Amino acid sequence: MSKKYLFPLLLLTALTLHAQEVGQIAPISEAETQIEEIFIDGNREKLLGNWEKAAAKFKEVLEKDPKNAAASYELARVYEALKDTDKAVAAGKNAVEWDPANPWFKYYLADLYQKVDKDKEAAALYGQLVKMDPHNEGYYFKWAYYLVRSSQPAEAIKVYDQLEKMIGVNEETTRHKQTLYLGMGEYKKAGKEVQDLIARFPNNVEYRHMLAKFYDQTGEKEKATTTYQEILKLNPNDALAKIALADDNKGKDDIKFLNSLRPVFEDPGTDIDTKIKEIIPYVNRLAETGDKSLGNSLLALTSLLETVHPNAAKSHSVLGDVLFHNGQPDRALEQYRKCLELDRNVWAVWEQVLFIYFDKKDYENLVKTSEDALDLFPNQAPAHYFNGLGYNGLHKPNDALPALQQALIISAKNPPLRFNVLKETGESYYQLKKFSQAENTLGEAFKLNPKDTALLERMGDVQYQLGKANDALLLWQKALELGGKSELLQRKVLEGKLVE
Repeated sequence: MSKKYLFPLLLLTALTLHAQEVGQIAPISEAETQIEEIFIDGNREKLLGNWEKAAAKFKEVLEKDPKNAAASYELARVYEALKDTDKAVAAGKNAVEWDPANPWFKYYLADLYQKVDKDKEAAALYGQLVKMDPHNEGYYFKWAYYLVRSSQPAEAIKVYDQLEKMIGVNEETTRHKQTLYLGMGEYKKAGKEVQDLIARFPNNVEYRHMLAKFYDQTGEKEKATTTYQEILKLNPNDALAKIALADDNKGKDDIKFLNSLRPVFEDPGTDIDTKIKEIIPYVNRLAETGDKSLGNSLLALTSLLETVHPNAAKSHSVLGDVLFHNGQPDRALEQYRKCLELDRNVWAVWEQVLFIYFDKKDYENLVKTSEDALDLFPNQAPAHYFNGLGYNGLHKPNDALPALQQALIISAKNPPLRFNVLKETGESYYQLKKFSQAENTLGEAFKLNPKDTALLERMGDVQYQLGKANDALLLWQKALELGGKSELLQRKVLEGKLVE
């Protein structure tokens, strides 16, 4: 095979001599052959990552052939690799100037311009590229993109209009134009873009949702409602439209709004995530307020969720949340356990189960469940903490300590959890009658939260065991002053001695 056919395409573009009359390739001179060999050497060094050597080779080509666009282009890429963007831009500009018909040089230079925040220049290059290849859709989008970056949104819209003349009105250009019109404060024009899209695709429900959402964003509630009603005419089972129409009551009467969602929750064809997404803010509010009326309305909906989607772990999880925050932990526990039977890989549900067992002082189940959780989540510090807490509750401090020590390692970046772990570790040492170690550990917890009354109370017990009755009394009194209300604490202060 002739050596010249191995040369890169760009090199051939720059160096090949065209026959004057019949279009045949003229013989390559010795000087041109030498330039080609230097160019190839430069590309070899570039591929090996020898950037400085590659740069030297391409410069040598330019010394011998001062307007070799291919060499200048490759030199620009080398400078970019060397992070010398200014020189890369200069070399890239030369390549474009010396061979303006080559689209790759312009494409590359435009990207370089973006790196140095010369978006206006990049936009101009893509304008040229569109003229060179008016059927390349990608060029139009890039042109508009750089126009937007250079604060020329109106010009970008013109580009999208130009593209639509070629390919027709479509979702992508419409979304871009609508966003630009909104940014320019041209709300009527923004709305018209979506209306035009609907006019072309009248049966596409998604485009009507786009329009309804636009009306919601611009505060045109009546138009949004009308659009959602049109959607339901096209698709009577459209859950999002039903929910949106129910939203008319949102903020005015939360209970009425939640009750209006019942038909949506009864529909097995409506995606469960859509249903849950709509009520999550109210579940969070229930957790914060404990509002019984809100809880009962949510309970009705989440019970429907469990009935309609019995095999979805999420339905049992959210019902468990509502029951828990509605003051029914035993029923919540039942739902959480059903959730875990369907999907064991949701840590948040395990954590809720562990918390309920702790709150019930069911230490045997707390230990068993925490160990089951640790099989799946060995790096969850709360699982180790609850495991240690359960063993302490069973008066097995020797079993508790390894779990608590592991929790202490993992909880380094979680001060609230670390405080609880230290406090429980101190409890283990207290049960083992290692009072000096208990004193040190509880002292570390004190640094994190010096106003915890349960901690102060236990620190007082440790001091008493160490023969420091006066220090113990001061700690008990401090706990009482900070709101400690246990009868046991009051007796300690009153009698000035440890009362178990």
